[in-house]
Amino acid sequence: MTILILAAILAAGPVDIWTGAELKSGSGALTAEAQTKGLAGKTFGAASLWRRAKSGQAELHKTKTDLIVIEEGSATLVFGGVIPDAHATQANEIRGSSIRGGESRKLAPGDVVRIPANTPHQFVLDQGQSVAYFALKLAR
Repeated sequence: MTILILAAILAAGPVDIWTGAELKSGSGALTAEAQTKGLAGKTFGAASLWRRAKSGQAELHKTKTDLIVIEEGSATLVFGGVIPDAHATQANEIRGSSIRGGESRKLAPGDVVRIPANTPHQFVLDQGQSVAYFALKLAR
């Protein structure tokens, strides 16, 4: 199943979220098109493990797609919309304090998220909450 999810990150489109429960039950199965896309010709950026105990900044990566797997804890992912106080922090990287007009989804362990390049996103945590996740950044 992990290879199928990795293949799906190359598909264009909006943010995709597959919950752990959907993946276990098979109801979150990837489409045949997503299953057949290959990784050939793609350059991997970076992989990292994160543990957050507070909300992060809003961010946007101009040239990288994020693939995130929630390992433990929970957070709300806010995505889409705009970053009102956006500013460049380095080449192709934008940050700000919040997102306005985005969508929100609560994430839990086992959930897998694909955030396409040029999509504002932010992890928002409730007081006392934490989240640990694996993030893979893929360059276009």
